[in-house]
Amino acid sequence: MFEEKPFPEALLIYFDNGSYKIVSPGEDHYGSYISATLMSEPQRQVSFISWPSDDWGRNVASHTLTFNPATGAFIQALILPGEPVARAQYGFALPVPEPGNIDPALTWADATDRYRDLFQNLRAMATARPATNSQKAQRVEPHSS
Repeated sequence: MFEEKPFPEALLIYFDNGSYKIVSPGEDHYGSYISATLMSEPQRQVSFISWPSDDWGRNVASHTLTFNPATGAFIQALILPGEPVARAQYGFALPVPEPGNIDPALTWADATDRYRDLFQNLRAMATARPATNSQKAQRVEPHSS
């Protein structure tokens, strides 16, 4: 994980208009996304640009994630302004049930309560495979709302 944002769990919400919201123990911001593949494809690649927010010091960041739904795994490349080398990490993602019913005002506390079982499954997936603590990341990923 990026050392300034070492949050192993997060909820990523895609909106139909190309925007997203991410909430975690230390993140609560919006951004834009574009998918290089159809969101329904077996393996998808999605690029994200965060909008300036307090949790990123009013700065932006670019993330490109490649998801493999068959294994639940994803890889991520993080690019920060002024840093020429992308930071790589990986983790696991699962879709939430009924993604169309997610409240956009959902907080991290609400997410951990509502998706408790899903986060437990992700923790089990992350600990079942060899990885260092600095590389583990988990995302709960609804498809759209």
